[in-house]
Amino acid sequence: MNLNLFDLKQQQKAALDKAEALLGANDHVMTATESEGYQAAMDQYHAVSKTIEAREKQNTIRAFFRDGKPIAGGPLLGAGDDGAAGFMNPVSVSSLSAETRTPEYARALHGFLKSGGKAHGYELTLGADGVGGYYIPGSERYTQQRRSNGMSAAMYEGTSGSSNGAGGYAINIPTIQQIVPLALPDLGIFDASLVLPTATDVKIPQQTSFGTSALKAESSGTIATFGGNDPALGQIDLSAFTAGALRLASWELLQDVEMFQQFIVDDLLKGQRILEGQLLATGTGTNQPQGVFGNTGNGTGTAYQLAGTAADGQTLLNALFDVTATLKAQYQANASWIMSRATGLAIRRAQMQTNLFAPVATVDADGTERILGKPVFYDVNAPALPTATTAGVLPILYGDFKAGNIIGVRGGAGINVKILDQPWAAQGQLGILAYRRLDSRVRLAEAIQSVKVSHS
Repeated sequence: MNLNLFDLKQQQKAALDKAEALLGANDHVMTATESEGYQAAMDQYHAVSKTIEAREKQNTIRAFFRDGKPIAGGPLLGAGDDGAAGFMNPVSVSSLSAETRTPEYARALHGFLKSGGKAHGYELTLGADGVGGYYIPGSERYTQQRRSNGMSAAMYEGTSGSSNGAGGYAINIPTIQQIVPLALPDLGIFDASLVLPTATDVKIPQQTSFGTSALKAESSGTIATFGGNDPALGQIDLSAFTAGALRLASWELLQDVEMFQQFIVDDLLKGQRILEGQLLATGTGTNQPQGVFGNTGNGTGTAYQLAGTAADGQTLLNALFDVTATLKAQYQANASWIMSRATGLAIRRAQMQTNLFAPVATVDADGTERILGKPVFYDVNAPALPTATTAGVLPILYGDFKAGNIIGVRGGAGINVKILDQPWAAQGQLGILAYRRLDSRVRLAEAIQSVKVSHS
């Protein structure tokens, strides 16, 4: 393992501390075991010290500058040059071309270092390392970059991607060792619902209707009995359905690009969440999870019509007020909203257009968005507000989702990732598999009410 200078010095200090601890006080007599440990610690200390000394000699910047200025007669400045002025004359070194020892580059590099990286002129282009720094003329990395076939090429000459006489193919352009990832979309249903780990299928009994009571006639000369009907019960099955994906990558790619395996794993996890989010929103419930949209209470029942006029904002806000009245008091305390972010924006725009005295949409100090005082969970899979003639869309849900919607995850809440190194070994490939088993069921439809919107 190639440690940097800081890590080496940390090892050096740790070895010395260990030796001092074993040595103890001056009158302490070490046992045989302590003596062996002391000698081993000191051996490690001396070995690391030699490595540090060798590493520091490779730090060429110390040879080029003293007190923040180039050393006269050193690798940057010829004998008799003024270090304060920052000039450097060509030096007779066969491996260096004349352009790498110009006074202009010396002044620019000196100014760059003296200003803490704030000053950098065009002259520094010759020494740019491609990641925000500049090479010291005379260092091995710098001369290797410009030694091939005696070519002298600026960094911009390697950007065309084609061969050219100026040396485009000789330029080494570094790549940042991180692939910039895409962000996950809004997946609020999973966060809002009740998530339970399961080991087997779970049967959940539920009440589908109330029992009824009836008046009893007063008993006199005849016997009068109590009436009424029994409550009705139902049952739902919380099972587990497997979803996942497999990615194959060559050994060469994974070895040459160290970041790629982590990138594949992150992408698999995000892809799993995206598929699950679609199922949790609109799944059919047959051989797959049941989506929450379309399987909840009816809310106010009649669709709110958006007619494409200035009155749409008021209509949309009225729907929010009305649906809260359809939710029973037992579920109000933990109620929240689920909608797409675009629908949330339409509600804010409607609030601005109607200029309500009491705001409908608010934001807490910690960034929590609320509508009528209840938190909002955004989900990209929620239906959008209708923009054409539509019989009825359910873009907004309101209720206690932890009481109404249950998600069962088999074997725990995590997504499983497995590295498969044998099945494709003969082809020199590695398989990376991610999967999870889960199910979702609306167990109490009355706990969640919907808002239906149409357009004409």
